[in-house]
Amino acid sequence: MEVIVPQEIELKFALPGVDGERALVLLRRHPLLRRRAMTHVRLVNRYLDTPDGWLREQRCALRLRQTQALATDGRTPTGQPRWEQTLKTAGQGEAALSVRGEWTTPLKRPRLDRAALDLTPLATLAGDAAPWDQLSVQYETRCRRTTWTLHLHGGARVEVALDVGELRAPGRRAPLLELELELLQGAPDALWLVAAALGQVLPLLPARASKAEQAQRLAAGSHHAPVRARSLELPPSAAPMVLARAALSDALGQLCDNLAAAASSDDPELIHQARVGWRRWRSVLRLVRPWLPDSPPEATALQPLLHTLGALRDWDVAATETVPTWAAAYVEDATAHPQRARTLQRALRRLRQAARVQRQTLRAQLADPATVAPLQALAAWVVQLRDDTATAPPPQWAFERLQRWHKRLARALAQPPADAAAAIEALHAARLLAKRLRYASEAAAAVLPAKAAARTQRWQRRARGWQERLGRWRDTLRAAELLAAVHAHPGLVGFLRGVAAAQHPLRGGA
Repeated sequence: MEVIVPQEIELKFALPGVDGERALVLLRRHPLLRRRAMTHVRLVNRYLDTPDGWLREQRCALRLRQTQALATDGRTPTGQPRWEQTLKTAGQGEAALSVRGEWTTPLKRPRLDRAALDLTPLATLAGDAAPWDQLSVQYETRCRRTTWTLHLHGGARVEVALDVGELRAPGRRAPLLELELELLQGAPDALWLVAAALGQVLPLLPARASKAEQAQRLAAGSHHAPVRARSLELPPSAAPMVLARAALSDALGQLCDNLAAAASSDDPELIHQARVGWRRWRSVLRLVRPWLPDSPPEATALQPLLHTLGALRDWDVAATETVPTWAAAYVEDATAHPQRARTLQRALRRLRQAARVQRQTLRAQLADPATVAPLQALAAWVVQLRDDTATAPPPQWAFERLQRWHKRLARALAQPPADAAAAIEALHAARLLAKRLRYASEAAAAVLPAKAAARTQRWQRRARGWQERLGRWRDTLRAAELLAAVHAHPGLVGFLRGVAAAQHPLRGGA
């Protein structure tokens, strides 16, 4: 007998730079929703786990939810509150799209129904060793949910839900604002059509983290922590499109997750990891390009955002890494050279101020629906990738592509142009190639045979070494340029230029 697992299929979006009331106004006025009935409910979600996170390790979320209907003013409670218990298991997920198992049980009171869990996969995860008696509320979310139900052409039904509230953990609170589109009936394509329409008035930034994950991060003190690349779980010798769907999805998710956090956090590492996500995206795209059924949506509209990320990263690195690294060497002795110390501090203040201005530009861009829309389009494109190529790739398709890139990098570094300006341009191109080789190798590692994986790991280490070496040199050159741009003392600018000359990657040969 086939067991049918209840599924939840939804898209989730962050709304950077928008407050809840403004988001509600814009949605109510949207042509897709303004003639639709709207309902308000108050939701309290209490998430249960053991103190050591046993459920999280099983990739499950268990919640008790109170639902209280609200009047049309969105504030006055009506009727009696209802409680239910829901178990969600991890499933497939690409970018903003989530497909998960879900089991819900009505409750008469806000207490765990242990018997209901016996009818879910959770009952077999640890058998008699399951720590049921240790389950308790670890964190919660409270929000007002406003919903509309759309009946679309072709029979699809989609629920639009705006959640405005907060995350709560012991001693910590954080705002919660997100838009969810849940498929009630029909094909998942309907979700993307609705998202594209609503994304014309709201900045819908694809988001991966569930409310439970967000609250758990808050409890752990990592709510806005930088998001790094995830390990890919892929079968050996996987086809190009299998790798593409997993790696591109994670790269885009890394970009969007860090952008969402950067909308309210000044952590420079968020900008770095957002740019790493985009580099991974481009590297994997180049790796699988011969087998792509069609090209991704045009990313020209993303260029202003990418340019801002690059510029902000330059200011951050100059202010927090490069100049502080060489501060002691420049000042030497603050007692003997007080003017140098004052010059240095004045320059650092100007660099930090320039970074703040650039960060404000980034946040204004993230609040612009037109800026964020291309990311939504890329997420929709990744989800539809299928392994249906007409021509079968060679058995070692990934290894052969990476090998060609490694040879190109070796040639570029072995024979730099004699002309100084041309050499700088060539080294910059080599740095980009080193990045591509590194990130594509990391993505392909899971699908390569053992011997090929060992060779690509050596290439990856060499590529990372050259990337870091070229990067330090480039960062020092760039810091000198930025110091000049903020009218720092010529002596400090000249000092950094001298350091860059001494750091030249090919000084003494490759």
